Amino acid sequence: MSDSRYTKQYLVYDGVLVSSDIPLLTCTNRAFRYGDGLFETIRFHKGEPLNWDAHYSRLIKGMSVLKMAVASFPSKQKMHDSIVDLVIKNRIFYDARIRLTVFRKGEGLYTPERMQVSWLIEASDIGCTGYSFPEKGLRIDIYNDFPKLYTPISPFKTIASHPYILAGIYCRENDFDDCLILNGNGRFIESFNSNLFWVKDNVIYTPLISSGCIDGVFRKKVFSGVNKIGLRIVETKGASEEDIINADEVFFTNSIRGISWVAAFREKRYFAYVSKKIFNAITANDFS
Repeated sequence: MSDSRYTKQYLVYDGVLVSSDIPLLTCTNRAFRYGDGLFETIRFHKGEPLNWDAHYSRLIKGMSVLKMAVASFPSKQKMHDSIVDLVIKNRIFYDARIRLTVFRKGEGLYTPERMQVSWLIEASDIGCTGYSFPEKGLRIDIYNDFPKLYTPISPFKTIASHPYILAGIYCRENDFDDCLILNGNGRFIESFNSNLFWVKDNVIYTPLISSGCIDGVFRKKVFSGVNKIGLRIVETKGASEEDIINADEVFFTNSIRGISWVAAFREKRYFAYVSKKIFNAITANDFS
């Protein structure tokens, strides 16, 4: 690991490198008051933010949906260079977790006074290099107290993340590794931090983006991995409890961990044959 725990840490705020221990936001900040913002979480590997084009594109699309002034946000190359510079400044020598947050400038009540944006880049040490397939599977359950409904902004990562926050609390209180989140139609569409896939008879299933799930960057990588191993992937309106119980495998994906597989859902037990093949197909070129 790097020595980032023992050295001064920095972040980038509106293009300026500042110490991470300096207060930056006031009580009138729109991100604080209204959750008026969105973010990307990106894995940084060997000098590059992985899948950067896809992350930047998703962020721009989300900003457009929220009617933020896209022209006030830096170019893809300038933002890329800021991320690289921050990782170097923070002396992170292995992979890093990058969080890029964008929020609307100015004050105002519900109606904003301005459409221009501010942005914040944070970089923290993951402590390893490259993805690895986990030896141990997850123990999961269902969180059904706060369904996630489909809206124009549901495919993006907004800073108003209450379904995920409450699902995470539920997992901690009940000693689960993760849990499935429902949409308004009572279908499972994702976990509290990952996209959802399940396998039945060598066919891979995943919820449609229109079901309400995040339009995950690593989700798209799974589609390419499935094609490489010659299997078929089917997008559905989401999974029922019966689908999960009868599945041969269940696995989750996100940009930081890659693929995580489910070992247990209540009384059901799973293995990880197909998901490991997909993982190997995705990572063979990137991390060989």
